[in-house]
Order: sequence, then C-alpha cells, then structure tokens
Amino acid sequence: MPAPIILPQWGMGMNDGEVVKWLKAVGDPVAKGDQLVEIESSKVNAEVEATVDGTLGRIDVEEGRIVDVGTVLGYLLSEGDSESDLPAAAALTGSASTPAPPVVVAKLATAPAAAKGGKQIVTPRARRLAKEMGVDLVGIVGTGPSGRVTEDDVKAAGAVPGAGTAGTAAPLPESVIPVKVMVKLAGLRGVIARRMTESSTIPAVTLSTKADVTDSVAFQRSLVGEWRQYRLRPQYQDLVIAAVARALKETPKANAHLVGDEIRILDEINVGVAMAVTDGLLVPVIKNADKKSLLEIAQEVRDLAKKAKSNTLSIDEMTNSTFSITNLSSYNIDEFNPLLNPPEIGILGVGTVEEAAVVVDGEIAVRSIANLNLAFDHRAWDGAPAAEFVRQIAKFLSDPSWMKA
Repeated sequence: MPAPIILPQWGMGMNDGEVVKWLKAVGDPVAKGDQLVEIESSKVNAEVEATVDGTLGRIDVEEGRIVDVGTVLGYLLSEGDSESDLPAAAALTGSASTPAPPVVVAKLATAPAAAKGGKQIVTPRARRLAKEMGVDLVGIVGTGPSGRVTEDDVKAAGAVPGAGTAGTAAPLPESVIPVKVMVKLAGLRGVIARRMTESSTIPAVTLSTKADVTDSVAFQRSLVGEWRQYRLRPQYQDLVIAAVARALKETPKANAHLVGDEIRILDEINVGVAMAVTDGLLVPVIKNADKKSLLEIAQEVRDLAKKAKSNTLSIDEMTNSTFSITNLSSYNIDEFNPLLNPPEIGILGVGTVEEAAVVVDGEIAVRSIANLNLAFDHRAWDGAPAAEFVRQIAKFLSDPSWMKA
C-alpha cells in the first residue's frame, strides 16, 4: 500500500510550511530515513524523511506552495505497489508562490486579525513579503485557510494608501554607499529574523536580580577532578540549567506556552539553550531536564553544542522547549533584555559572575555575584510570581547542596 508523505508538525505553534525543494524525483529509489523534501516554516527549516523503503511514486505539492500541517505532500511506493494503487490527489489548501492573479481587496480590522484561538497566523512567504514591502501585518485580516494572512493579503494591503503600512513616514532612499557584501535574510538567518519579529510583538517585561553564587562557583571547581574521567569540564551554565529545571518543577505555571487565548501548563520540562553558530543562533533542547543529573545535563549540552557547530542537530533536538536560557556571561554583559521564544512565556538571560565586596553577617567579604535577567510574557504571567520565580533560581544557585545528591 502506498505510504503518504505527510507534512509533520515540528513543535507547538507550527501551522503550515512551504515546500522549498524536492530532493528526490518521481521514480527515484529511496531508503527509509532518506531526505525527501525541504520544508520552511516559521519555526525551522528541515527535511521530511522517508518512512519506508521504495520509490517516490507521486508528488502532490509542488515547490513554492504553502500547505497546512498534516497535508499529504506525495506518496512512496513500496515493493509490490504500482501507480494504479495511488489514491486520487486531494484538493490542496494554502497558497502557491505563483498563484493566478485574482483581484483581492484588503480587509482592514480595527484590531489585530485573528485566526483560530485569537492569534494571527501568517504564512512564511507573506511574512517575508510584508517585510520587503514595509507592510505592517497588524490590522490585516487573512483570506487564506483558517484566516491565514497570505501574500495576496499583503499585496492588497500595500496597494491601499495608509493600509497596513508601518508608520506614516515616507520610505528612506536606498543608501548610496557602495555595498561590500549582500546577505539575504534566508535560511537560518531568515528563520531567526522572523522569530525575532514575532517576539518583538509580545508585551514582555524583564526583571533583573543578583545572586550570591560563591558556593556554586566553589562546587563547580570541586567537580573538575571528579569529571576528568568523563573528559568533561564543568561549566557555570550547567548549574544554571539544573537550577532553572528545579525552579520550573516547583513553579509549574512558569513551564507553560501561550497559544491563542490559552495558557497551556506543560507536563514536561524541556529547557532550550541558546547557542551561537556561524550563521546565527540555534536553541537545542534538553528534554526532561528536571529528571537528569548535573552530569547528564552537562554531557547533553556538550553533545548538542558539537552538533550545533557541525549543523547536524535533528528536528527533535531543536523543538518542544518549554523555557529557554540565553547566556552572555562570557561577554562581560551584566544586564540585558532577552527576547522570548514563543509560545514560551519565559526566558532567562544569564549575565556575568563578578567578585564583589558585600556584607555577610555584619562583615565585609568578597563574594561571587551573578546577574540574572528574566523576561516574561505579561499576558500570561504577572510581575509578583515572575519575581518569585527568578528569586527561586537565585536561591538554588546560592546553595547548590541539592545538586550533590
């Protein structure tokens, strides 16, 4: 029986994807695990793999088309199958890159357009086009499937004077300075750009605090000899991840996603760790971090870091985080405003650890003081509980005795 090639959902919040390129042609032999088609979504760029051995029997979705999650992209023929076994092609929903040119009138709303769950859904191509045209997506009602904003909606909004335009100022003329290098916002850089644009629309608040991590620094140093047998050097970030995982376990409301008008408190604690790579930033995920020892967390972080540098991270290793950490301590940065990674409602920005003179039990002592910055989505989380959460993290880092168990 022919096996369907289905567009999967790579992480919560992914609604659709664009077929960028078919990596196999009809009639090509394929083995289970072979990459069949490259997909671009608002979350990641990735490839759909073959689920069985066989040949590519039919392509149902051409390159450049955007379709919903769950759409059948084509079929694989296994041994004994023939073309006559293929089912009839289903009617597609979504938008194509070169659609017929119907007249589309922009629909403008007084509030942000909403699809299912009250959240505006914009196709990847429409978001890219809006950026190129300088069209503000807020206020555009989508005419695509499930209320999605499509390229046609963006074009129509751009053609209406004052509709969907970002501000009222006239566009600036292009620079006359000679261009040395032109870098397109495509691939990983494009995904990052779209994610940052999405994050910038969230009403986020950042709380900054300090933690006395003298004992954690001493504990980290004490592990150097013990971990030598694992060819592993302990890092301060390992302790931060463990502390965040414990704080999330004790504060379930912080371990949540905001999807549409729903706050979803999640059953797994998966900590995303931002890592800088040549082309930008990747956020691989420590799954079930609260159930892992400090050593297991450190080993997994090093493994993910190697894969990030070699561009070999799997989709599973990059999706379904419930909370994220971004660490700028090595850059001598104290305080900063980390950008949320939606649909997560919180992210911890880790600043420098500095030696400072503080009063302890009435006496001046030199202690290791860490800077912690918690950004949170104010729609889902209020200031007082968010402050208590970051205070918990500080407490766990101040007394690391629980990590020794």
